[in-house]
Amino acid sequence: MISNLIVSGGIFHDFEATSGALSGLLQEVGIQSRITTHVEDGLATLQSQPVRMLTINALRWEMAGEKYDPYREQEALTLSEDSQQAIAGRLRKGGALLALHTASICFSNWPEWSAILGGTWQWGRSWHPAPGPVRVTPSAQGHVRGLQAFEVTDELYTDLVVQPSAQVLLRGEATEVEGEQPVLWAHTWDRGRVVYDALGHDVRSLNEPNHRQALLRAVNWALAPQQQAEEKGVIDHDQR
Repeated sequence: MISNLIVSGGIFHDFEATSGALSGLLQEVGIQSRITTHVEDGLATLQSQPVRMLTINALRWEMAGEKYDPYREQEALTLSEDSQQAIAGRLRKGGALLALHTASICFSNWPEWSAILGGTWQWGRSWHPAPGPVRVTPSAQGHVRGLQAFEVTDELYTDLVVQPSAQVLLRGEATEVEGEQPVLWAHTWDRGRVVYDALGHDVRSLNEPNHRQALLRAVNWALAPQQQAEEKGVIDHDQR
């Protein structure tokens, strides 16, 4: 089994349900996940319990603004330098990173997070309508080539800041939004491979068959260098 750590939790979303659904989905293709809701403690375990893939399915950031006053004491997070290095270190060693939905809002005190993901939520610019029908179109090129267009009920993250180096795999449209929005992309950072899926607000979205297939294809791409290295017997010991 391929090892994966899911960092989960935050406000306004049923992260327990979506992380559980994601774990089940990944297990179908040989990826065994452990789930933690403790960001700092969970990332600290990467030294003693290394994994092939790290997954961020969380909404943890500094929570500036009056809207978040009721939540700040319990939920606000300033990511420590040790945790920043734990994430970056896995990628520098060729690890894979999967980031889901609200992960683009996470770790607001760490500017490099945007560079790692290949894009980010930008306060004052990015937004989303209420969950509703999102029409999703796969790219004609890349890892989802040949998949059919589909519809999913989700939040369509709109006006994210996406780096030119990110390869957009899926684009979404909704009635309330002008133009197509990138909702799944692949990105490389240092020696690591990164997948960001802006969909996944709830279990309904993750259970949509075409969404699942596109996500698994992207994850397979992210893990491919490690799998090839293992087949050749040259994978780093701390990636096992």
